Amino acid sequence: MMAQNGKGISRRTLIGYGWIGAAAIVVGELIGGTLALLWPKVRKEKAKKLLVAGKIDEFKVGQVVLFRKEKVFINRTEEGLLALSAICPHLRCVVRWTEPKNAFECPCHGGVFNDLGEVVSGPPPRPLDIYEVKVAGNKVVVDTSKAIQRKEFRRSQLILV
Repeated sequence: MMAQNGKGISRRTLIGYGWIGAAAIVVGELIGGTLALLWPKVRKEKAKKLLVAGKIDEFKVGQVVLFRKEKVFINRTEEGLLALSAICPHLRCVVRWTEPKNAFECPCHGGVFNDLGEVVSGPPPRPLDIYEVKVAGNKVVVDTSKAIQRKEFRRSQLILV
């Protein structure tokens, strides 16, 4: 590299340009990140995710059915249907239904919920979330796009069948 006769660029000058370029990238990232934090985000409304669980006759009274992919339990009581989230509100672990105990159990910290999703023991701060259930014709349809948080069980949460 011949910097003396003006035909080339010296290593020192090349390294200097490299540092200037790196500094420009860092400053650009900082400015872009700051503007991104200050710019309001437009949230799109979630599309409904509907689970067609099956015919209403397929759900027997006292039976709890798990839909593993959707992480939803459907419980048919004597009074109606209830769709419960399989996600524990404590640490977001997946609960399991234990038939002999007639309860949902969280494997992470030992939380126990009754068949209506109410906390029986353990650290969970509130009952299991529920989903909106509708009976369309003869089919049970669950909207799994939004879990509904609750503080306690109320009979109005059941879908009468």
